[in-house]
Amino acid sequence: MAAAAGDAAEGDVPLLVRVLAGKSVTSATVLACLNTPDARQLRRLRSAVVGVVAGVPWRDTDTPVVDAIRWRAGLPGAVGARLAEQAVESLLASEPAVAALGGITHLDLQKCASVTNDVLLRLPTSLRVLNVRDCSNLTAAASFAHLTALASLDCTWTTVVSERTDGLPPSLTELDISLARELYDSMSLAHLRQLRVLCVDGIKLDDATLAALPPSLEELHAAGCWDLPSTASFAHLTALRQLHVAHSSMTDASLASAPPSLVFLHARGCKELTRAAVLPHLPALQLLDVSGTNIGDALVASLPASLTELRVSGCRGLTASAGLDHLRVLRLLHCIDTALAPATMAACRARGCVVSAARQLRGHGSGVGSLAVLGDGRLASSGYGEVRLWDVAAGGEATAVLRDGARVSALAALPGGSHLAIGTASWERNEGCIEVWDAGGVPPVRRATIDFHCRVWALAALADGRLAAGCGDSEVRVVGVPVDTGAVVTTLTGHMDQVTALAVLPDGALASGSLDTSVRVWDVASRACVATLAGHAAPVNCLVVLADSRLASSDNAGAVRLWDVGARACVDVLQSVHTRIVITLAALPDGRLATGSQDGAIRLWDTRPAAAAAASRAATAVPVEVVGRLRSSVRVLLPLPDGRLVCGSESFGHGDTGATMYLLELSPPAA
Repeated sequence: MAAAAGDAAEGDVPLLVRVLAGKSVTSATVLACLNTPDARQLRRLRSAVVGVVAGVPWRDTDTPVVDAIRWRAGLPGAVGARLAEQAVESLLASEPAVAALGGITHLDLQKCASVTNDVLLRLPTSLRVLNVRDCSNLTAAASFAHLTALASLDCTWTTVVSERTDGLPPSLTELDISLARELYDSMSLAHLRQLRVLCVDGIKLDDATLAALPPSLEELHAAGCWDLPSTASFAHLTALRQLHVAHSSMTDASLASAPPSLVFLHARGCKELTRAAVLPHLPALQLLDVSGTNIGDALVASLPASLTELRVSGCRGLTASAGLDHLRVLRLLHCIDTALAPATMAACRARGCVVSAARQLRGHGSGVGSLAVLGDGRLASSGYGEVRLWDVAAGGEATAVLRDGARVSALAALPGGSHLAIGTASWERNEGCIEVWDAGGVPPVRRATIDFHCRVWALAALADGRLAAGCGDSEVRVVGVPVDTGAVVTTLTGHMDQVTALAVLPDGALASGSLDTSVRVWDVASRACVATLAGHAAPVNCLVVLADSRLASSDNAGAVRLWDVGARACVDVLQSVHTRIVITLAALPDGRLATGSQDGAIRLWDTRPAAAAAASRAATAVPVEVVGRLRSSVRVLLPLPDGRLVCGSESFGHGDTGATMYLLELSPPAA
């Protein structure tokens, strides 16, 4: 610690340096968790420690490397990297740059337009993990065959297997060719005899391709394969443990071909499944997801006794006669929007099973897009072109319909108890408006319409009563008080793309999120951007303020970031928990954070600092649980004053009668 203390005299010493200057065992453990930027701070330690750091086998694929030669000189022991465009371009022109990659085992080149077939041939044969996802200049002639140690390859959104597969090395154990472009018929992967995990989401699979899959497969991800043939069979995959065929054209016959080795079966949204569907003998099955399908009581009767989690939300073919008494070890049942008998659910609870059920609010004919709670406690919700008001204490039907017209894109409750702002966005034209309604009378009355020459994507009521609007032209417009005068008094400029989310911070500052992947913080009075919070790798779609004043933001890649706005720092990342895009966030008064996603899951994160501190960093800094699953995407979430959580879904299509909102009961957080 002496070195750290000496440095302190010259300025503030980062906590990282203080920790690593301690015991050697602690240092070795912490080093394994660090990334390339941390190396700058490590150089402040003693020279002997710097030498040790240089030999650390860094495997950081988050930080873009611009110059491979300088990167290797600074981190000679590194075994993993993510290359920026400049570094990739140098591989064709510089032999030293190629040599700098010698010995690495993990390489991330995703979204690099400079990655070509020739670049692949210059990659080191030591590679074990390679990501060339969305490298648009790779062609059907691309080959990885010389990479004889390659175990994991991600070539999603490329054409590298569009005409042949012999360029894939037989050493592969994991392969992702999801959304492969221009895929040819009867593709064969039979030569990949060591393959354990295969992702083919969103591509066409014919009988020949399926028959040629190697029997070594343990996981098959084929979600969104609507061209799956009715005769598709999985019976020959005798080692298969996980089968993901959500939103595919799987039929009753294909389901019956599932091998007995299956442990997890995800068939959510498979609309070809009928009430006659039954499971084959699956003695090891632990999790089954058939939410949003047409299965009936026959499938429930065929469920194996080994099942521990069952997801049947939105299975309207189920009746009150369906029984679950044979599922003695069932621990989690998701049955929102089903007709299961109350006695059946009560019996499950008595056996220690957690049952997620919810009260329903029906009426919208399309997806629920926005929610707001008025000052008098009523709930406002928007469908495609309508806004409905609900007395959630009474339940039942909506008490009023405010409008029916252009697409509603945002809602915000204004101070005063009964005033509601409605934002609109036209798909046909680049225009939108804000409507201000007085919902206190019967019927509600529109007080003002504020026309914009751009779409309105987000609304937020400021502390002084003004209204902020996030717009499609990348600006934030602020409407003065009273808002029904229609005067725009301030325009905040700085974003480079559409503003999609707004949140008001406790100190009165305004946070805005954009498709440009950034979050900005504004002093509205001075029209100044006082902070830019960078870190998201995809468009930001939602912002909420936690009870302890931290800001939570989500993006279209599924990441949720927690920010200490005062310190201008990201203090936690809730990553890779949803299988699809995180669409909505809700901050609960007790300090927890709810997230909703396209995968239909509603997750509740205990973001209270005390809970995070008690959690194991090896798993996640923030304890999380799934508190509900809807049959379709979770579009909106909003906590009610009585402690319940409103969940809004989208219309499921295929003859569905409309969208549904659910009032979800939440258990209190752990002490």
